[in-house]
Amino acid sequence: MSTMRSALGRFGAIAIALICVQLDYFALALALPNMAEDLHTTPENLQWSVSAYMIALGIAMVPGSRLADLVGRKKIVLIGLSIFGLASLWCGLSPTADSVIVARIVQGLGAGLYFPVAFALVSNATTDQERPKMLGFLSGLAGIGTAAGPILGGAFSATIGWRWVFFVNVPIAAAGVIWGAFQLREQTDPDLAGKRIRNLDYLGIALIALLVAGFSLALDDLSTSPGSFWLTIFPALIALIALVGFVVWERRSSWPVLPPDLWRNQRFTALVLAATIANAGLCVMIFLATLYLQQTRGLSGLAAGLLFIPAAVGLSIGGPISGRLAPRFAGQRVMTVAMIAGALCLAALAFSQNLVVYLVLMGIASFFLGLGFQFGNIAVQSVVRLSQAGAAAGVLLTVMVTTGGIGVVAAAASLEAFGLNGSADQHSMTVTYLQWAVLVGVLGVAFGLWQWRRATLPEAFADDAVHGAAAARATHD
Repeated sequence: MSTMRSALGRFGAIAIALICVQLDYFALALALPNMAEDLHTTPENLQWSVSAYMIALGIAMVPGSRLADLVGRKKIVLIGLSIFGLASLWCGLSPTADSVIVARIVQGLGAGLYFPVAFALVSNATTDQERPKMLGFLSGLAGIGTAAGPILGGAFSATIGWRWVFFVNVPIAAAGVIWGAFQLREQTDPDLAGKRIRNLDYLGIALIALLVAGFSLALDDLSTSPGSFWLTIFPALIALIALVGFVVWERRSSWPVLPPDLWRNQRFTALVLAATIANAGLCVMIFLATLYLQQTRGLSGLAAGLLFIPAAVGLSIGGPISGRLAPRFAGQRVMTVAMIAGALCLAALAFSQNLVVYLVLMGIASFFLGLGFQFGNIAVQSVVRLSQAGAAAGVLLTVMVTTGGIGVVAAAASLEAFGLNGSADQHSMTVTYLQWAVLVGVLGVAFGLWQWRRATLPEAFADDAVHGAAAARATHD
């Protein structure tokens, strides 16, 4: 309770901001049929309202974190949250599908602008000892938003209308902006004294945008049936060229958008990899569950949404537990256990016929897979310099969002390949769950074999552990 009061008292506005981003991640999954009917289009066309948000989110995160280091983290959080809230109003008032898609792009840009900055702001305003607990609590709240998205999407679309999926963001975002204006303190990176906005690595930012957009567009086309060869290959080639260009340019840039020593940090790289695997498993599980409950089980959008409550509970407790584990156990070991346990839950979900058992397993899987990526959010902040906190969070979240999208596309392709007439039936669900159980499990075991012996606590936590052990021995003597 003391951690909760302290976190809300100091970073309540950040909690609101994080919930807003995560809430819209899966909120439309159960609302698309009603949206399509109201806007006189098809759910397939409206799938772009989901894809556009994720692409824009991925594009904006790394540039947003770099800009915040320069002009002020509080400022960027408030600006980004304001853009998110206004774009949500635009989405809710949109008369056409095209208007919704454009508004979702703006909404994603606003969310991506501040999402990693929020973690950096908290990291730079807390001590080594309190940081894990604060970030863990806030990550838990964000996790509630992830699983609550389908709940609200299904409930609103079945009752007062899909537009309220967006309208609900407006007062929440407004409260966050007002609260944050009074509660948060401004921060900039002191190492950037003398730098100006004109000094930003604009070419690097443009190459990141091309990389994320090209890769995402290629994946989106793969998920449509039938896809177009050139609409897949051309964006993929653009993304590949952008990736090569980015690597070459960043080595020459006087002020690269990504600090060059970030990727030389092996602990950071390992944590990003593990968090990405866990997050991909979670995204796929939520995606499969939305289809399983509606198409395989034949439940209404409202009923299916309400059945996501166990997943919301699992995600909400994973964050605070991550914060408690971070000072005591090396991140690579915790995340290894989380991935393997999550894989076992995915395997169990593949064979669950009883709905109650399925929901319990959803909650357990959400806890372990959520623990994996939530612990990653916390741990990376402890293995980089505070001046790199924003860039580290931006890289981690960009990789996780993009890879989560890949996972969903791959799962959708598996359902179409193994289902009767391309449907999400029990057989295709079983096969797809098993595929991801094996993938997450094998990668989890491989990661553990690679990192378990190398895993160490960050220096600040290791020093505390040594002092604590010495004090305990002295007390005992």
